[in-house]
Order: sequence, then structure tokens, then C-alpha cells
Amino acid sequence: MATLSATTVKVIHGHEPYLTLDGGVTPITTLNELLSITLSDGSLISPEEDNSSADKPIELPNSINTFNRIQSVIPLPSAGNENYPSVSFDTLIAEPYHYWADSDGDSDAKASGELKVRWENYKNVDITQQVKANPNNALDPCEAPYKLTLSSTDVLLSTKYGDPKTSYFKGASHSYYIKPKIDVPLVCYAQPNLNNGKKEYAGPKEQWDPDNGFKVQSLKNASKNFPTTGANNLSFKLILTGMTAREMIAINSSTVKSVSGSGITLSLMAENGALDSNIVLVTLKGPTKDSSNKTFKPSRFELYRDVKKNLLYQFKIDRWYIVKSGNTDMHYSNAISFCDSLSTLSQKYAVPAIQDYTNANGHGWNLGAPGQGNTYQRRISYFNEYTGKWVGGLFNEWGIIYDYSGTDWLFGDYWVIDTYQESNGEPIKRYNVYAQIGDVDFYFNQGNSDRVACVTW
Repeated sequence: MATLSATTVKVIHGHEPYLTLDGGVTPITTLNELLSITLSDGSLISPEEDNSSADKPIELPNSINTFNRIQSVIPLPSAGNENYPSVSFDTLIAEPYHYWADSDGDSDAKASGELKVRWENYKNVDITQQVKANPNNALDPCEAPYKLTLSSTDVLLSTKYGDPKTSYFKGASHSYYIKPKIDVPLVCYAQPNLNNGKKEYAGPKEQWDPDNGFKVQSLKNASKNFPTTGANNLSFKLILTGMTAREMIAINSSTVKSVSGSGITLSLMAENGALDSNIVLVTLKGPTKDSSNKTFKPSRFELYRDVKKNLLYQFKIDRWYIVKSGNTDMHYSNAISFCDSLSTLSQKYAVPAIQDYTNANGHGWNLGAPGQGNTYQRRISYFNEYTGKWVGGLFNEWGIIYDYSGTDWLFGDYWVIDTYQESNGEPIKRYNVYAQIGDVDFYFNQGNSDRVACVTW
């Protein structure tokens, strides 16, 4: 008779697989531990330690910090990550990273989920693709604080064998606010009225930011910076980084004289009296129709960042305008008489030409900014050596001119000296320029009424 025997199989319980960054020495218990960043000096900042905000960002260790020197677990394209700004956990647990371990020696691991990185500038504009394309670019202090967000989906880590053979991690996210270290104060933008600054009005990107105004073009050539035109009580904001309005005004004083030329000065004050802010309001002060001395000579201004007179910003006013105040339209002949009445032996004022107001092109006029239609383009005016004429003037630089408080500029069309004749025998038409959008138009005769301003000649 055969003997029956029974064998009891006992399941051996081991350890679940886990994520790790140091070859298995330290198990990761939450995904927050994968969301730390390392700065260029080697300092590690974890989500638990970070208390940065838009108002109190992390300052990077030195002034030359590029995006790729702010390290995270997510590899950059230069490290072979073709899927940046994300990386799958399947990639991270494989070679060369091997960010997992199992105490029981189980193998054949796989993982679901992914990590992502997102970069934004201070306007909350996503710049992640720019960082991907140019990781060696330095962080721009005028775009700071930057927001760096690291996030992870839920993760399931599993091995083929073992009991237990899976580990679950709940998704997590954390945002860091970061700014570069600034060794030298600088001007980010010179900001006039921003109305009519987008779409067809927007200037070239290297000059004009629709949300902030004109960018600094040169610290060596004042004529390349905004503004090149001016009138009494026109004002713009200097948006600074690395210094406060209080510091800037203390260095330059509240009234600034030109370093060359004559006839106008600058008034400096903190916007809304906020001396600890980074915004200085710059107001032009110069001749009006009621001034006893209407003399103006092209004037260059220098603003300094320190008492040693290291330059912060400079610009040169080449053309000065005096407007006829009051809600009064005038015939063209009266416009000429008004400008003549402002003139002296040493200073001539004249009815402006089209290019003294706008860089638009229209109705037969084509000496504006190349390719621009019949509205002004927000760009800095410049002198065309080939034509001997300016390209652009007051309206394209300052925007809606009648929006500036304390000035005498009003809504409407303004006379210019230029005329247009479609063909021989056709009546001569006199151009005018519309203050709101800077478009070029014309009247059929001199008897119509328009507004009047005069420009130095």
C-alpha cells in the first residue's frame, strides 16, 4: 500500500522595491524627495526647506548663473534626455541612473509615471522650451523672479517576482522662485505710455516689449535709446533692477541737467512716492508756448548707478515740440504764424514734417519704418543718412500723446508741412497726422482746421 505525504509550501515575505538616489543606501519614502534642486555652489534645496516666494526668491550664488547650473533629477537634453522637459520613471530606474533598489535582490523592475519641469518668467509666461533650446543662457534679472516647478505623477514601481513586489508613491509638485545675483544695477525698461503697443503697433522685439516698453539699446550711444523726442511734462518710467528708486534719486538728485545741449531738464521721483520700489518716474521739463526762453539745443542726459558716475542709462533729445494749448483747431496759415511766433533769432520753430510725428506709411507717403502700414510702430526714431530725414518722431515713441497728464496735447489731427499730388492737374492735398494712431492722411485744401504743434528746426 502506497504511503501518502503532504508538503506545505510557505510563502516567504520579503521587502518591497523602493526608489533611491544613492545606490540603495537611502530609500525614498515620498516623491517630494525627488523634487529638490542643486545650485551651482553645490547647495541642495528641498521642498521641505524651501520657503521662497515671488516676493522673496532664492538668490543664486553668483552673477553668472545659467539655467543648466540649476540641477534637478530631470536630466537635460545635453545629458541625453530627448524627452525634456519630462522623464519617465522607467528611464530613471534603468541605466545609467538606476534610481531603485530591492533588499531581496529582486530584479526586472518597471515603473509607471513621469517627472516634469516647467520654467516661467515673472509674467508667468512658460519659457521651458527656450530653456531647453538654450540651457547655457544666463538668467535675465529683468525677467526675474523665475518660477521653477518640478512635479511628478503617481508612480507604481514593481518587480517581476517577490512578495511584496510593488510600491506605490503618490504624486507631488513644488515650485521654487529664483533670481540671479545682481552685481551691477541696471535699467530693464524705459516705459512710456503702453497703449497702442501691441499687434500692428508693436515695434521690433529687440527694441520693444509690449508689456514693459523700450529695452536699453546701448550704454555707449545715447541716440540709440528712448526717448529722442520730447515735450514739456512728458514722462516715462525707468524700471530698475539691483537698486531702489531711493538709491537712484539720491545718486542723481531729483533734478537732472543735461551733460550737453541746453533748454531742458529732468525731474526724478519715485512712482507714487514708493521710494523702496524699483520704479523711477522721469519727467521732461522744457519750453512751452508761454516760456520766456524757448531756446533748445539737442540735449544728452546721463543717469548714474553710483557716486563714481558709472552709467545706468543715457539718452539724447534731438527734437523738442511745443503744442498750441486749448481745444482750438487752426487753418494751416495760422499754424505757420503760430510757429513763427515762437521763433527767435537763435531758435527757430516750424510746423513739423510727417516724420517728426510718425513712422507710418500711407496715402502716398513711404518714408516711414520699412514695411509698416498706416499706423505708427513703437520703435525708437532714427536719422536716415540716405534720405536726410528722420524715420519716426513723437507719436511712435510716446504712444497716445494726449494721455500724459500735465501736457497740452489733445486728441485729433495735427498739421504737417508735407503735401501730396496724385498726378498733374490734380489738386494738391496737405497731409496731417492723427495723434491717436499716427496714421498719415490729407485734406484737399489749406482751409480745413487741424491742431497745431511746432518742432525745433
